[in-house]
Amino acid sequence: MKIWVFRVSAMMTNCYFLCADPRGKGSCAVIDPGGDPEELREKLEAKELTPEYFLLTHGHFDHIMGLEPLRKFYPKAKTLIHSSDANMLTDVDSSYMRLFGGINTPSKPADRLLSDGDEIKLDGLKINILHTPGHTPGSVCYIAGDSIFCGDTIFRDSIGRYDLAGGNWEELKRSLKKIKDLPGDYRLYPGHGSSTSLDRERRENSYLNM
Repeated sequence: MKIWVFRVSAMMTNCYFLCADPRGKGSCAVIDPGGDPEELREKLEAKELTPEYFLLTHGHFDHIMGLEPLRKFYPKAKTLIHSSDANMLTDVDSSYMRLFGGINTPSKPADRLLSDGDEIKLDGLKINILHTPGHTPGSVCYIAGDSIFCGDTIFRDSIGRYDLAGGNWEELKRSLKKIKDLPGDYRLYPGHGSSTSLDRERRENSYLNM
């Protein structure tokens, strides 16, 4: 397994390329394509990667801004999002795409709607879906091997905000407990900021110990 991270857009969103091949060849999943689609396409082509999936941790504008143009570049790639955030792709107001992204054209619906416990495969690599609502109703973590792509649910020393439409503090607390209670340690790859480890956040992140 190989992972690349790119800070994209003015929001400094983390976009990840995930490849099952440790050499970094072949098909990949693009997680949260929130940046300039031409730049992301150039990065994919430079690494000779072909997206099989566009995996969305949630539906906010800064995680999906490059999605629709990339879908046109790579029409065979499937877009996946949790069912509770599905409307954010087709509604530029619920995703804040119009207000903060300056984009008035909605995306097409997702190719597949996810539920808690679902599993997808990328060239034999199993990716499990953990539903972690609170930041948005349909926030998810993608668990692949010893890595978790956790979107805006948890950050290094912090958590995602829950004061936007659809946010819910009580749900977020339950989601944080789900992550904290996972057996063993994982590398956490959040939607913003630097990566961290679950063991570190168990020790240092006060929100996991409330």
